[in-house]
Amino acid sequence: MKILRLLVLGCCLFVGTTAAVAQDDEPRFPGCSDPTDFDCADMKLMQFVFSNVKHPEGNPGGEVVVLFTVKASGQIANPSVIESLTPNCDKEALRIARLMPKWLPAIEEGKAIDMEWELVVKFIAK
Repeated sequence: MKILRLLVLGCCLFVGTTAAVAQDDEPRFPGCSDPTDFDCADMKLMQFVFSNVKHPEGNPGGEVVVLFTVKASGQIANPSVIESLTPNCDKEALRIARLMPKWLPAIEEGKAIDMEWELVVKFIAK
């Protein structure tokens, strides 16, 4: 019984160690004291969008989804609307994407890489 417990414990430790070594990071919005805190980065991104979005008059309310690339340098590149609402809402969502500061880039095998990311901008009906 002791041998079985040690074997199971050894397997769990090995699997846990392997997962930690192989882990890569997604891009993150900046501004958190702990750069690995994804929840904080998500909250900072939401705060940024909410404090900068301007709701166009006459919009029906809904979402615009913008696809962009977070470059290895952290710069935001090639924003484009992939889910449209209205021309004015689409323009505003693109303005928000272009306004964003440099992000912390995605990491793969210890190196910063380019990665596509989506931003959902929600509009309140006016």
